[in-house]
Amino acid sequence: METEELIIGRVHHGRNIRRTRIEKNIKQEALSKSVHLSQPAISKYEKMKVIDDEMLQRFARALNVPFDYLKTLEEDAQTVVFENNTVNNNDQGGASFNLGTVKTCDVDNDNRVNNFNPIDKITELYERLLKEKDEKYAALERRLQHIEQSLQK
Repeated sequence: METEELIIGRVHHGRNIRRTRIEKNIKQEALSKSVHLSQPAISKYEKMKVIDDEMLQRFARALNVPFDYLKTLEEDAQTVVFENNTVNNNDQGGASFNLGTVKTCDVDNDNRVNNFNPIDKITELYERLLKEKDEKYAALERRLQHIEQSLQK
């Protein structure tokens, strides 16, 4: 029973629909026509953790995937899709990074191997942000020392 609850806890029907739609390069408007719903309704469904079987069946047919794929696909590090992830910190010469859209599947539908590893990019971003933080701390320390020296005069 606990194992079943853990597995269900990692399944998010809406994200499975969204992930599949994005992988197949289908816009919400096009999907809405296929399942006979409005685009805002598609958006709402993509945010829902649990969707009833009848509606999942409609999405599965429209996306041309097995019903069980949408029903049971679990989230894990191998299937996360990053989209337009941007970090902007332009206060004082800060850096701007854009990871763009990244599919972390092993093989695309065209049998092209995707060699991009988002973990490397995230690690690189983390290291840059740490370096930037250290530089800001050093600049603040210098300012503080300068202020202390000015007050002592």
